Amino acid sequence: MPVLTNTSDLPEQPRRGAAWSIVEPERELDSNLIRLPAGDGIDPHVGAEVDTLIHVVSGSGTLVTEDAEEPLRPGDVALLPRRTVRGFRAGDDGLEYLTVHRRRRSLQIQRR
Repeated sequence: MPVLTNTSDLPEQPRRGAAWSIVEPERELDSNLIRLPAGDGIDPHVGAEVDTLIHVVSGSGTLVTEDAEEPLRPGDVALLPRRTVRGFRAGDDGLEYLTVHRRRRSLQIQRR
């Protein structure tokens, strides 16, 4: 398996959003490195139809679920089951986390 990237070597832009994603077309997994600047966040929402594993790469913040708020720091790994509430708040030094989940197939229109 080839090395896809080194998260320590990625450029500083974009400051918010997906800084890296798997682009290989023949895969069963998706993965993204998500960046949130200091104080920014992703509002709590119901996740998609796939379980998602997150790994905090750098920074700090808070994982907001339906039941609790969990502090996040580098090295933390969390499992977000499909269709559960999740949101993120970045701390004073921002937050970068890697997501890994089964690839969601795009919807295809099929003839009957």
